[in-house]
Amino acid sequence: MPPRTILLATEAASEGIEGGKQRVIFVDPKGIRNLGKDDPKIQFHDTIKDIEHRLGDATVSLSSFIVSNTPSHTMQLHWGIGKADMRSRNILFQDEDKGSYVKSMLE
Repeated sequence: MPPRTILLATEAASEGIEGGKQRVIFVDPKGIRNLGKDDPKIQFHDTIKDIEHRLGDATVSLSSFIVSNTPSHTMQLHWGIGKADMRSRNILFQDEDKGSYVKSMLE
């Protein structure tokens, strides 16, 4: 795990909300200007789903997000893809999405 990664984990008691499922979310706050769109750090949202699948435990959900301090318009010029495509790669924007990015990770 990179040194700046924040790990959010929520666990519900077996009789509680969500029937005892555990959700683990890896959050990596970083600037992404110097990363390519195929960089392993950008693709980690797919890698973590592969790991989830290999675990074979339906009660565990793994996901990851990058919270970027690089604006989306900068990345649109650099990568040639829109903000919706970046969102599909679980990239959220710290300033632009400041009112919603935490909620987006928890949905």
